[in-house]
Order: sequence, then C-alpha cells, then structure tokens
Amino acid sequence: MGETDLGALLRRHRQGADLTIEELSAASGVSDRGIGDIERGVSRGPQRRTVEALADALHLAADDRALLLRVARTGRRRPGTGTPHALPLPRRVPDFVGRAAERAALAAALGGARPGEAAPVAVVTGPPGFGKSTLAAQVARDLRDRFGEQLFLDLRGVDHEPVAPDTAVRRVAEALAAGTVPPDPAAAVEHVRSLLAGRAVLLVLDNAASEEQVRPLVPAEGPAAVLVTSRRALAGLDGVHRSALGRLAPEDSVALLGEILPGRGDDADLARLAALCDDVPLALRIAGNRLAARAGWSIGGLVRRMAVDERRLDSLTAGDQQVRAAFTSSYEQLGPGAQRLFRRLGLVDAPTIGAGLAAALLGETLWRTEDLLDELVDLSLVQHLPGDRYQLHDLLRLYARSELDLQEDAAARAQARDRADDWLLTTTVRAGRRFEPEHAADPDHGRVDAPGGDVDLGDPDAAQRWLRAESASWLEALRRASAAGAHARVAEVADALHWFSDLWATWDRWAEVYDRSADAATALGEDHLIAVHEGYRAWAQAVCRGDLPRARVAADRALAAARRCGDTAQEGWALSYRSWICSQLGDLGPAEADARAAVACMRAAGDREGTPQAMLSLSKAQARLGRHDEAVRTIRATIARVTDPATRPRAQVAAFTEANAYTHLASTLAQVGRWPEVVEAAEQALRLAAPLGVPRIVSAAHLARGRARVALGDPGAAVGDLEIAVALRSELGDGALLAAAAADLDRARASLAGAGTVAAG
Repeated sequence: MGETDLGALLRRHRQGADLTIEELSAASGVSDRGIGDIERGVSRGPQRRTVEALADALHLAADDRALLLRVARTGRRRPGTGTPHALPLPRRVPDFVGRAAERAALAAALGGARPGEAAPVAVVTGPPGFGKSTLAAQVARDLRDRFGEQLFLDLRGVDHEPVAPDTAVRRVAEALAAGTVPPDPAAAVEHVRSLLAGRAVLLVLDNAASEEQVRPLVPAEGPAAVLVTSRRALAGLDGVHRSALGRLAPEDSVALLGEILPGRGDDADLARLAALCDDVPLALRIAGNRLAARAGWSIGGLVRRMAVDERRLDSLTAGDQQVRAAFTSSYEQLGPGAQRLFRRLGLVDAPTIGAGLAAALLGETLWRTEDLLDELVDLSLVQHLPGDRYQLHDLLRLYARSELDLQEDAAARAQARDRADDWLLTTTVRAGRRFEPEHAADPDHGRVDAPGGDVDLGDPDAAQRWLRAESASWLEALRRASAAGAHARVAEVADALHWFSDLWATWDRWAEVYDRSADAATALGEDHLIAVHEGYRAWAQAVCRGDLPRARVAADRALAAARRCGDTAQEGWALSYRSWICSQLGDLGPAEADARAAVACMRAAGDREGTPQAMLSLSKAQARLGRHDEAVRTIRATIARVTDPATRPRAQVAAFTEANAYTHLASTLAQVGRWPEVVEAAEQALRLAAPLGVPRIVSAAHLARGRARVALGDPGAAVGDLEIAVALRSELGDGALLAAAAADLDRARASLAGAGTVAAG
C-alpha cells in the first residue's frame, strides 16, 4: 500500500476496526457517500475536520492519525489532473410518475439546440427532496434520440466542499476525450468547449452550488445543450430556461405510491399517506419503500405514526434515505441570521407569510429581514409567491420547528411568538381602522415609525390586501389573546374590523371573531361593549353563518345592554339587526316595528352610518309585507340621504351603503315587474360595487338585471348577467340562492334557443 493512497489507508483502518461504511458514518457524522468517495479515490483531499472526525471515530493512535491527516493534506495539494471517468446517467427510476408539463417544457427548451445558435441551457430548481435529479435524468432519457452523447456530473452542491469548477471541467473533458486535458485551467476550459463544439451532447450538471461551476461548461453554440439542477436559484445565469419544481399533484403522489406498493391499500389510504408526505417525492419514496420492505406493516399504521407532527420527520427514514438529512444539508449552508429566521418561520400558523411578520418574529428591520428571506429563497427552503408572500412547505415547517426546539430555549421561543402576536394585532387594528369612519383619516396609517409601520397601509386598498393575506396569522394571534384572557385587546381588534367585515363578508371566520369579542365584552362587564359586540355577533351569525335563531338571541342581548347603559345609537343598531333577522324569519310585524324604532334612534343619535342601514331594514320589511311602492319610496329616501353631503356616511360606508341600496331597489322593483327601472337600478349598483369588490352585491345586481333583460325580450344579454350571478353565488356557497339563479339561467338559455329556432324558421 502506498503512503499517498488515502482511500486504501482509510479502508484498511475501517476494516481493522471491523466497521461498515454505514457504521463509520454513524460514529463520525461524515456521510456514507463521503466515506465511499474517499475510499474509491473520488475525493482525494477532504477537509481536515472531516479527516479528524474519521480518525476520532476509528480511535487511531497518534502516528496513524498524523499519517492520515498528512496524506489527506497531500491530496489537497495534488494538481487536479484527474483520471478518466465515464459520466453515465444514474439508474433509471422504473416508477417515475408525473411532471408531464415540466418534462415537455424542458424537452422543448433543450431539443431546440442547433448549430450556429446559442446552446440552450435549462435550470431546474426546487427545495430538497422535490425530485430535481430524477427529473433531469428522465428528461435526458426522453431526449436520447436528439442527443447521442449524454453526460451526468454531480457537482455536490450541498457538500461542505462542492466540486471545484476546474475539477468539473477536467472530468467532463476526460469523459469526452481521455488524456487530452491541458494542465492550465484557462486552457482546460477552452479545450472542453472545443470538445463540445459541433457535438450533439447533453450535459447534465446535477446539484450545482454556484454559477461558477456551470459557466465554464456551457458551449458557445449548439448542437450541445446543458441541463442544470440546483437548490439555488443560480440567478446569475443569463438566457436560460427556468423550471421551479413544486410538490407533486395529489393524484400523481397517489400514483407513485401505487407503483411502489402494488396491491397495498386503496386510493383513500394512499391519499392519506401522500398528504402526510406533503406530496414531496423523496418523502413519498421513503414512506413507500418502508412499507415495501415490511410486508406486515399496514398503510394505516404508518399513517397513524406520521400523523403526530413530532414523529413525522423521523418516520420518513428508509435505510440511508432521510428527509431530515436532505433538509439539513441545505439548512447548514445558511448564515446564522438566515438559520434563525428559518427556525422561527416554524412558529407561523399560516401557509404563507409576509416580510413584515417575518421581521417581527426575528426582531429585525424589514430591510434586513428581506435580505435573509432572499437567502432562504435562493436555497429553495422558502418559496417567493406573487404579492410578496413567502411559503414554507409543511415538511420544511416541521423541520424548522424541530430545529427551533433544539437550538432556542422556551423563553426565546415565547418572546418571539409574543412579539409577533403583538405586531399582528397592532397592525390589524391599524389596517381595520382604515375602514372605520371615526378613524379613516388617522394620520399614522402610513407612518413607518408607527407600531407595525413596516407594512404599507397608506390607502384602503393596501390595508385590505394586508388584512386578507395575513388573516390566518392574525386570527391565530387573536385566538391566543382570547385564550390568555386579554379581553380588552380582543374587543379592540374586533371593533376595528367592523366595517371591513362588510367588504369581506364571504370570509368564513367572522362568526368566530365576533363570538370571541362578544364573550370578551361580557367578561369585561361593560354594557356599551356588550351592546356593540353582541350586535356584531348578531350580524355574523345571520349573514355569515345563516344561524338566525342564534343571531336573534345576540340581537336581544345587544338591545338589553344598550338600554341598560342608555346608548341610543347602539339601541338603534340592535333594533336594526333584529329587524333584518325577523324579516328573514318571516316575523314581519315585529320586523317593521323594530326598523321604525331603529330609524328613530339613529336619527336621535345623529348616526350618519347607522341611519341608512335602519332605513334599508325598514324597506325590507315593507317589501315582504307586500307594500312594494312604500318600500321603493323608503329605499329612494335612503339613497337621497346617502348622497346628500349633509347626511352622507363617512369613508367607504357611503359607497357600500349606496350600492347596497340600489341592489335592494332593483330587487324590490323586480317584484312588481318594473323592468326598465330594475335595469337602471342594477347598473347603478354595479357601478358603485365594482371598486369595492363585494361579491354579494355584484351577484344580486347581475341577477336582477338578467331577470329584467329576459322580461324585456333580450335573453342573449340576460344569459351573460345570469352566468356571472351563478358563478359568484357558487363561489359564495349560497345553496338556495344559487339554485334560484341557476333556474333563471336555464330559462334564459331556453328562451334564447327558442328565439333562434323561430328566427331560423
């Protein structure tokens, strides 16, 4: 054995210690692949800390340890002439499924390589375990007929020492023409490019760490082409086709598990397992292989194990394949700040996050946090989504939480959580107040130095975007505040969202928000707050949940509290809510009486926002009582009040109320067949509602205009209106209303078809 043969030397010591490669890997912390590369001579000069870890695990004597370190150091100094190596594609995966769109796009991008044109380069990026290498090898096989020569080189991008650019050049050159590579690095680059010139070669550069590894190997012209995979974005490469891999489609995940486990379980079992694997190819293969290797295991048993979050990552291990290890290899490439941010993203309850919340979790400025988020995105640990949102996939979130538990104590975790919750609730109040008449003109909405001021809340559109995008996170913060007994905080947040909730009445969590705030008000024992929040609860239960009996109870509690504390405005609101609920229940006499009393209270209190709402409640009761002309007069009086500068509601309440009033007007006029007036009212409603984005109003206006157009003999125009109404009501989940709109659409289509038949005859 020569002293300079590091691989043979390490193998002798390992065998002398009676250790397998896997056992030495476990004892030293060096990957089994890394040990195998050293013993095969692929890695001739590993880092000193790697060799020291191996020496420690082997318990080498001082002389043997010194020799091992010296031989490794000599290997690092040896010129990288290399030895000839073939670079074949990895073993074919017999059960490859899915990725049809990506395969087609990559084949089209690479298959267009032509002499005299720029050599095509495609880059496949994605998180660890998403199947980049497998896809690249499959695409190469798809292009066998196009590229007679195919080389596959692993650039070891997540190793502590990735393949050096010069080494990569030499290995490709040796594979193309052994023994011809000049020693000078620049000359070697020119040589490899000359070897690629004029040859239909597909060069697959797998697991690239940087652009520097790739650039020297890109030929100037076709017919050669280059396919690169990397966890990094490699944004410095120009003029390339990019394919960012996401998770597999759920049906493809089930199909993959079905290929690995033929005859084991039904599609429902496989779907549950696939969901727990987050549709990540590596996780799916590991789970499938674990079951395939254990005939006595059931899919349900593995599902039960993996359903416990704390056990899921550890369950995704099969032999030398580990999801956790794949994630760790990327995590360890991050700087300390990015590692801390990644860990703390595990605290986020929502599927996506904005940079402002990330900054609050980290306790850093927005600008510094955005730089760290870019670092996470570059390594594909976090995905950047439209609207400047960031996504952490489920398995990566579990990994982030496990690292957080390991590396930060309970006090630090609680501090980060509390800071983020405080920021979320403060910003929710600021954003919600953009829609509250008494706060809409507050000067601090757009201030950067205000609490939570990192977020742009400079106008209502920006505030609405933030409230919707971050709703899952601020709702969780509200839940924690409620559970902690922070009653005043809960009431403050819910109150700030009151008028905004009208603009987003389709959100399915308002009933919970106002249940919590009404309970908080009761706990605080303040009648004014009870009146306010029981009123909100009545609205949410009636409009959002359709639970009219419960809504009636809440309205009664609101009315009693308002009368106890002598709050005339809140008495009017409670009566208005109760009137609307009674109308829906068919209790029309009390509905009219409550509405008239509500109007009187609102006017007495000078409530500019509440008075027109009470008037619309009154018109609803009048219409249901069959007094349509009277209802029309009440609605027109409401519109006049809303448009008069002396009585016009503040902020967006005016436009919302006016649009709602015109919708009521169109509906009421339709009941008595005044069709030209219906069209006019519906068009006014649509004009006002379009900027607000309120689907219930838009749907009702299109429905009214569609019905009017049928009656006026224009079924062609009516079909367009009714199709919009049906589509919106389908999204809203209005069962009975959807059925009625769909029936109107069927009649309009039949009328249109009949008109066409008559014309043809």
